[in-house]
Amino acid sequence: MPVSTADARALAGALLEADRVVVLTGLRLGGPEERDDTHAGGEWAARANLEAFLTEPARFWEYFYPTALAIAGREPTPDHLALARLQRAGAVWALITQAVDRLHARAGSTDVVEVYGTLMTLRCERCGERYGLPEVGALIAAATDGVPRCTTAGCAYPLRPEGTLWGEPLPRAAVERAWELAAEADAFVVLDSDLRTAPISLLPSVPLTRGAPLVVVGQTPTQYDRYARILVRAPSAGLLSAVADLIAPGP
Repeated sequence: MPVSTADARALAGALLEADRVVVLTGLRLGGPEERDDTHAGGEWAARANLEAFLTEPARFWEYFYPTALAIAGREPTPDHLALARLQRAGAVWALITQAVDRLHARAGSTDVVEVYGTLMTLRCERCGERYGLPEVGALIAAATDGVPRCTTAGCAYPLRPEGTLWGEPLPRAAVERAWELAAEADAFVVLDSDLRTAPISLLPSVPLTRGAPLVVVGQTPTQYDRYARILVRAPSAGLLSAVADLIAPGP
């Protein structure tokens, strides 16, 4: 779908009018949230949940590890790069994301608040040691029961994903930080999130109660559409690049 010049100019204007623009991105920048393969129900909810991790760990890892590898293979899109460019230019003050793929950071965005954590690293809850996906793959292959365990001397505790599993609460520190940023925002922009899952679904209400403008961009209708000063009923793909070209031309 071609990017509307009017939408790009309206969003650029909203960014330039505010001093503290907070952006919330969904699970997959540039597309509808329900098409992603994490935290969107379906097989992920059935097989990558807390109960499966605790009761059927071998089956959990059989599904989780290749899924995490596929997500790790993604590359930042032009829109990820454009959002990082807008942040460097000062047009975006803070970035909150529901994504677990670390693409915002890889694109150059800084201080990203990851409210679901990330699938790119795993940790030992006993000693705190962290592992990358390649290391975990080797541990799974070497384990007789298919469950990776900590290699710290004397530990051997089963590892777990750094990211939030289906059915468990979000990381408290990240949620509190997201709430603080929403409370300080003088403009709040939602990109490609259906805003269905609490407490993140409640974030736009915080700046709205203070009269800060809300921008909603995405293909999926949300409960906040009626309150949005700018509403773009299409995925953000291409729009951020167009906005960055207006505000901060260049690489």
